[in-house]
Amino acid sequence: MFIEKFAATRVSVAPVLVLTFLITAGCENKVAIDDWALQGQQVDALFKGVDSQRQPGCSVGVIKDGVFIHRGNYGAANLEYKIPLSSDSVFRMGSVSKQFTAAAIVLLAEQGKLSLDADVHEYLPDLMDYGYPVTIRQMLWHTSGMSDYEGDGLLMFHSAAGGPFRWGNKDYLTIAEFRQLLSQAPLHSPPDTEYRYSNSAYFLLSQVVEEVSGQTLHDFAAANIFGPLKMSASSFYDDVNRLVPQRASGYSKTESGEYESFDTNLDWVGDGGVYTSIDDFIKWDQNFYHNILGGSGQELVALMETPSSHTRSKANGIDYGYGFGLESSDYKGVRRVGHSGQWVAFNTHYARFPDLLFSVVTLCNTMEIDASDKADEIIDIYLPALQAATKK
Repeated sequence: MFIEKFAATRVSVAPVLVLTFLITAGCENKVAIDDWALQGQQVDALFKGVDSQRQPGCSVGVIKDGVFIHRGNYGAANLEYKIPLSSDSVFRMGSVSKQFTAAAIVLLAEQGKLSLDADVHEYLPDLMDYGYPVTIRQMLWHTSGMSDYEGDGLLMFHSAAGGPFRWGNKDYLTIAEFRQLLSQAPLHSPPDTEYRYSNSAYFLLSQVVEEVSGQTLHDFAAANIFGPLKMSASSFYDDVNRLVPQRASGYSKTESGEYESFDTNLDWVGDGGVYTSIDDFIKWDQNFYHNILGGSGQELVALMETPSSHTRSKANGIDYGYGFGLESSDYKGVRRVGHSGQWVAFNTHYARFPDLLFSVVTLCNTMEIDASDKADEIIDIYLPALQAATKK
């Protein structure tokens, strides 16, 4: 149970933005500004009781028309030093990272260095013979038939001491050792027969990036994604010994109710591994509207958002389903694009509503708070006003 102490920092709308808005739009629009402030207070109330010195928690960003209309930080980034979370606290993103891996693959395809419809063996010849061609596109769509290294039941990895491998921070494999194990893992099912989520496939995509570009995914993304977008706090964290400025530590509770540090000692990335902050992530969010990566303009975005036939559903002329590291769905009558993530103590959620120019990002360094549930609650606070405004 959360300690009953409210501690939060919030920025609703930058003062310069408010002043400019009021001067250009007239006093009648001041109600709209006040409405965002009131809704920000409602978001704060969702986290009431989270102690910024004694509990881990979440950072939240609410984006409208390219700016934050709310930034809230609830809980501690570091319990040992009693450092509160801030909008520049850096979190592990879990599977929200998959969209960055997908973007790297699409950029390499755009550069003519790989084909999305080529058999993965063309780039990773050390993989076992599956008996079928498995394409890069199928891996991005989760229709490759590859087993998932977590919880699939078919892949039985063992710790050095015997017994099942304990994911997280108890057992250890190098990136090379992990790749070697996955290279001998059979398919769960024939490719292109069903949607089956596979972290294994996205890790292997990181290896495709390395083989094709001659750079690790960390270095390729730094040069081709994070650098151009000026996301200076963001990276694929493929070396757990690397220092991360402003990093939020992950925490779990022991049986006695005390917090303990809970992070991973595993270096591989692709299926996860991106570290970023609320203040950095808005740059990625806004790039979906005006892409500056590569040279294809909005074609990169359209490709990433195009769902596979195994997940595609259609309503009102709009395709929904899982694309390349992004899932689109209908949420209360509005198209929603995004992904959730979870690994060790971190859980995260990103939801973007393209037609409303509206997004919500929730980054948490504890499993006590469900980032996806909180994202939905935050969306529900803002959505009625946003939908009403579009009907005027």
